[in-house]
Order: sequence, then structure tokens, then C-alpha cells
Amino acid sequence: MSVGKLVSFDGSRGFGFIRPEDGGPDVFVHVNDIGLDEDELRQGRLFEFEVTEGDRGPKAVNLTAAGHSAPSARSRKGGGDRLGSEEMRRQITELLLEASPALTAAEIITIRDRFTTFADEHGWLDS
Repeated sequence: MSVGKLVSFDGSRGFGFIRPEDGGPDVFVHVNDIGLDEDELRQGRLFEFEVTEGDRGPKAVNLTAAGHSAPSARSRKGGGDRLGSEEMRRQITELLLEASPALTAAEIITIRDRFTTFADEHGWLDS
């Protein structure tokens, strides 16, 4: 199984592309090959999928939503490894996109910057 982020999906045409986390070319995905309702296909969402060779290159089949792990105790102040501010921003962006795909880029930037500042002020981030 591969894991990747849905980077585009055209609902009227029934296809889009997934960018694999381990690199490589984007993978074609068609609504008829995925086993999910079209409303589950939101840009930015992570999926696990199998890759087959289609007529024009790699094609994703058997998609399932990839679970996000909850923040662990180690990311809190005083616990083992802490996140750097860039990783914190990246993870907040992913969570916001998943939780509310309708947020604008400006809203996401404002929210994640406030969270990152808050975490830094409380010593929850690596320097």
C-alpha cells in the first residue's frame, strides 16, 4: 500500500491526482476505481491506495482514508522530542485542511501562526 495526498480532483470529470508521500510521479485516480464516495475526495486529504499500471501510467485503486496519529505526550513541554516550528506549521496546515477544507489560505496562515506562537511561548517547540 502507498500513502499520498490528493492534490487535485475534478468532480465533474471524475478524476484527479494523488502525490505519493515517498516521492515519484503523481498517481492518476478515477472515481470508478477507488471504492469511495466522491464526496470523500477532498484536496489535501491523505489516502492509502494500491498502484496499478493504467493506460497512461500509474493509477490509484482501492483508496481508503489514511488515519492521522494524534499528537503524543512527547510533543508536549517536558516530554522527549519536540517539534520544530516548521514541522508544527506543516502539521497544523494538514489538520486544518482535513478539518475544514473551505478555509482560505489567509485563514489557515493566521490560525497556524497563532498556534505556533502560542506553542513557542509555552516552550513546546524545539528552538
